[in-house]
Amino acid sequence: MLETLMLFFFVDTIENFDITKIGPQIENHKMFPERCNVTIAKVINKNLIKVKVWERGAGLTKACGTAACATAFAGKLNNLTNNNTDIEFETGKLSIFIDKKNSIHMKGPVSDIKEILIKL
Repeated sequence: MLETLMLFFFVDTIENFDITKIGPQIENHKMFPERCNVTIAKVINKNLIKVKVWERGAGLTKACGTAACATAFAGKLNNLTNNNTDIEFETGKLSIFIDKKNSIHMKGPVSDIKEILIKL
């Protein structure tokens, strides 16, 4: 199983952080030989966190389910959010629910990114 290291920074003003500048610097830092994902998060209230995500190998992402689930769980662990939390990306929201067994459930829209035709 491929594991991904994820770093979270909970901040007061998300607009003060240029993820396109700091994301690649953190992702490729020598401390992380296999690179890492970077999430800048602002807790709006107990049910909403705004995020910017830099995904290793992909860059700035419009949405990342793994980051959304992990951000919601980090928020819960730090008593910043409830078990039901929306994670808001620039282009939309994912709803995360953490049940009594700490299983994480995600709900949100799905969209096509690109259609590719392969002739065999």
